[in-house]
Amino acid sequence: MTQKKWRPGQGRRNHKHFTRPTIPQRLINLKATLSPIQFFLEEVERFEPRREHGWINSGLCPFHTDTRTGSFSVSLDSGAFHCFSCGTAGGDIISFYRLKYCLGFMDALRDLEGRAGIWQR
Repeated sequence: MTQKKWRPGQGRRNHKHFTRPTIPQRLINLKATLSPIQFFLEEVERFEPRREHGWINSGLCPFHTDTRTGSFSVSLDSGAFHCFSCGTAGGDIISFYRLKYCLGFMDALRDLEGRAGIWQR
């Protein structure tokens, strides 16, 4: 009886049923589940979105002691943010979460997935 030579892609490790989603797929799932409006309503004090799309100048900046609403701007389409008082800016809800809670990328991704109700193994 001859034994088959092992080749990559064969064997139990590569079953498609048990593979984890890749990090880009996890980001896509998170952004599809957790909308920027929901996220910033919970995270930013006195955040009141006045329209459905575009940039909103509202809320107090969480990165410094802010007394004026309007210095912190958020894009409701992409989740990008910018504070015109302290200059803090970022591209999406993950970068906001990382800056606010001083976390690494994977920790922030895990926390936000749990918050959005996305279960990962």
